[in-house]
Amino acid sequence: MALAVALAWTTACRSSATDRTDAPTLRIGIGVGETARQAGLTVWTDLLRAEALLSRGWDGRVHGQLADHWEWEDDGRTLRLTLKPGVRLHDGSVLKTDLVVGLLEQRALGPIEKRRFGFAYVTEVTSPEPATILIRLSQPDVFLLTELLDLYVVRPDAPDIATGAFQIVSREPQVELRRFTDYHGGVSALGGVKILTYDTDRAAWAALMRGEVDAVQEVSRDSIEFMERSSRVRTFSILQPGYVPVVFNQRHSVLRHVEVRRALSEALDRQAIVERAMRGHGRVADGPIWPFHWAYVPSKVRFGYNPDSARARLDRAGFRLPSAAREGELRKRFSFRCLVYDEDPLYERMALMVQRQLFDIGVEMVIELVGMDTFGPRAGSGDFDAFLFPANASRALDFTYRFWHSGMSAPLRMQNSGYTGADAGLDRLRRNISDEDTRAAVADLTRTFHEDAPAAFIAWLEITRAVDSRFTVGDHETQDPFASIWQWRPATGPER
Repeated sequence: MALAVALAWTTACRSSATDRTDAPTLRIGIGVGETARQAGLTVWTDLLRAEALLSRGWDGRVHGQLADHWEWEDDGRTLRLTLKPGVRLHDGSVLKTDLVVGLLEQRALGPIEKRRFGFAYVTEVTSPEPATILIRLSQPDVFLLTELLDLYVVRPDAPDIATGAFQIVSREPQVELRRFTDYHGGVSALGGVKILTYDTDRAAWAALMRGEVDAVQEVSRDSIEFMERSSRVRTFSILQPGYVPVVFNQRHSVLRHVEVRRALSEALDRQAIVERAMRGHGRVADGPIWPFHWAYVPSKVRFGYNPDSARARLDRAGFRLPSAAREGELRKRFSFRCLVYDEDPLYERMALMVQRQLFDIGVEMVIELVGMDTFGPRAGSGDFDAFLFPANASRALDFTYRFWHSGMSAPLRMQNSGYTGADAGLDRLRRNISDEDTRAAVADLTRTFHEDAPAAFIAWLEITRAVDSRFTVGDHETQDPFASIWQWRPATGPER
C-alpha cells in the first residue's frame, strides 16, 4: 500500500509538472487604487471562476450559459429555464436544480426591501422536473433577466466551488487560479491565471513592459501610442457600455428651464472633446442607451455643435448676456457648479473643455473636483448643480432605468436630479417582453431624452487592453478579449 501511494504521488507530481510546462500561467496586472482594490479583485476572480445562468452579447441579446434555454410564459409572469446538461462544479459534483433553486430563493424571496432590483416581483421558484426551473412573478419584469446574468452559481457552503473554467487556488497574498479540467466548455490551453495588483494603470503597464505580467486590464490613454509601437505587445481598444454625461439638477433656479438645458447641450463640441480630452478613444454620445443595443434606433434629431443657436436659445429664455459694468469684468449669463470625478485625470480634462465651450456662450461652469466617497452621497441626495461622471449603461436597459428613474430609493438610487420626464417610458420598458414592444419603448425613450435634455450626453468610453504577443486571444474586433480568457492560448509560429 505504501508503495502504491508513493507511485501515485510520483505520477501526480509528474503530471502536475508536465501541465505547468505545457500550459503556461497567465499573469494579469490590474492598476487600481487601494480603496477599490478588493472590489476589483472580486470582479476579476468571479469572471474567471464562476458563471451565471445567462449571458449577454455585444448587442444586448440574452443568451444561455449554465441555462442553455430560457423562455417567457404566462404573458411574462413565468420564466422557464432549462439547465445545460453535464455541468460539473469544481468539487466534481454535477450541477443540479436544487442548488440553483436554493440560490434563487435566497436572493429573490427575501424581504422586499432587501431584494435586488430585478427580483422585486418574484413570488415563487420551483423545479417541477429535472433540469427545469420556473420563476413566477406577480407582474411582468424583463429586468429579472439581468439579475440572472449577475447571479453567479456557487455552492453556498463553499463559495470558492463554482463551475468556471478556472478554480481558486489562493486569494492571499495574491489571487491564483488553476484550470478546471472538467469544465463544460472545454479545457483551457492556459494552466492557470494569477492576478497582480498595482496602484495605478501606469504601474501595471510598466510591469508588462518589464515582463512581470502578461496582460494588463487597462492602458492609460497617455500611454496607448507608446504601447502600440511595441512589437512584443498587442493592444485591443474596445468601446465600453459606459458614457460620460453632464447631469443637470432640475431644482436649480436656471437649469430647471428646458431651453437652458438644450442650449448647454448645443454648446458642446463633443467630437473635439473625444479627440482632445479622450485622445480619440471614445465615441460621441447622443443619449444614455447603448448605441449597439438590438432595440436601439438612432434619433433623427440630435444636438449638434451650434453655439450660435445656443446663444439664441438663452436669449429667448430670458438669460441674456449683460453689459460689462466695468472694464475687465467677466460677463456671464449665469453660473453653476459641477462636481467632477477626480480619481481619473480624463474627467478633469473633459470638464475643462466643457467649461471653455460653455464660457464661449456666456455661461460660467465652476469645477468642483471630488472623490468617490464624496460624489456618491452628494449625487444621491441631490446636493449638486450638475455633475460630470462616468455612468454605466451596460448592454442591458435596466441600467438606464436605474440611473434615470426618479422613483429609485436608497441604496439603489444613483443620482437625484429631480428629473421625472422619462419615468413613464421607463416603466413601460420594464413591462415589455416582446421585441416589437421593446423597440417601440426604446424609440420613445430616445425621443424623450432628447426633448427633455436632462443631461448633456458627451461620449461613450473606450478601454484599451494590452497582451503580451506570446498569447493569442482570437478575433475580438468588438468583444472584450478579457471576457473569454479561458479561450486564450500560447502563440506559435507567425502568430507570435
